Amino acid sequence: MNICIIGAGNIGTYLASFIGLNENNKVWLHTSKVDMFDGFIDLIEEEKNLEHRVKLHKVIDNYKEGVEEADIILVTYPSFMLEKALNEIIKYIKPGAAIGIIPGFGGVEFFKEKFLEKGCTFFGSQRVPSITRLKEYGKSVYLKERNPFMKIGAFPKEKCSEIAEVMTKLIDIPCIPLESYLAITLSPSNPIFHPSRLYELFKDHHDEKVYDDHSLFYEEWGDFASKCLINLDKELEDVTKALINNPSSEFERIKSRFNIEHPSELTEKIRTAPGFIGIKTPMIKCENGFKPNLESRYFIEDLEFGTCIIKGFAEVLNVETPLTDEIIMWGQKLLNKEYLIDGKLIGKDSKKLLIPKNLNLNTREDILNYYK
Repeated sequence: MNICIIGAGNIGTYLASFIGLNENNKVWLHTSKVDMFDGFIDLIEEEKNLEHRVKLHKVIDNYKEGVEEADIILVTYPSFMLEKALNEIIKYIKPGAAIGIIPGFGGVEFFKEKFLEKGCTFFGSQRVPSITRLKEYGKSVYLKERNPFMKIGAFPKEKCSEIAEVMTKLIDIPCIPLESYLAITLSPSNPIFHPSRLYELFKDHHDEKVYDDHSLFYEEWGDFASKCLINLDKELEDVTKALINNPSSEFERIKSRFNIEHPSELTEKIRTAPGFIGIKTPMIKCENGFKPNLESRYFIEDLEFGTCIIKGFAEVLNVETPLTDEIIMWGQKLLNKEYLIDGKLIGKDSKKLLIPKNLNLNTREDILNYYK
């Protein structure tokens, strides 16, 4: 099978090397930094204490060469880079091919129409397949912890089971087809996960403030972040219930996902998760210590393409989201943006958000029809 991976970060490098382990797969890896690759990737499986040297078919910096032959294209870019990439991919993708966004939240489904018109399948995953970290860009990647499964939503819906079966074979992780892509859009993942911890760390941040230490993001996670995460998830659940009568178990909840009841239990689970060990907070060195890296995808992606999207659904459904609003107000001040004014997404930067009303989805019925 011909597979083109777009993006050579943690997830993309892992997918290219793992899928490339099977000699029957021909893997192209797209990156803007071709000179940093020699055509081989060292894949280090920490859990199994194994290391593989994987030869890729080709590392490329143009879309045409990899996309036009691909049966499956997997895009691993941050959300803020997706629109530009998808506008290039659509020029070369062949009818009948499948394009998947890993992971598939952040409003990516609002770009699906051109691909469906071309006879392609458009899909996304609820979360990443595994916890991975680059060891050396262009050279090696750690597979730190394999997830037990990966859930997939697709358009058209009848293609979902077929795509899940193909992806299961490619990544050797059970892929479960979802009944509704909304279970990805409204998943309690990065859009509420990362902001909870960032708010704990930088709630009182200002331009002159400097931090003595470069903190660990997960291993030093506190109860304040856990309380935020649980409360944000409750607001997300309220949004989901306003949209869907009796939502199924496809729509994950934080308490059931981590099998906890109290914030302190969640804190312990996150602090000790093997896949989270050693991951530092997005910060940069400055003269007297460290400051938050406001250009990190943890800030940009998870606010504009995460929390704001949840708020966008809440607005259409008339659901109150006080903590979501509080975090957006805090985040937009840090990033010098204006999305939310008086509890409404009417700020000067709100027009570019991938939210329902910006796509003329103004009622509950509009949203449900769009996701059929």
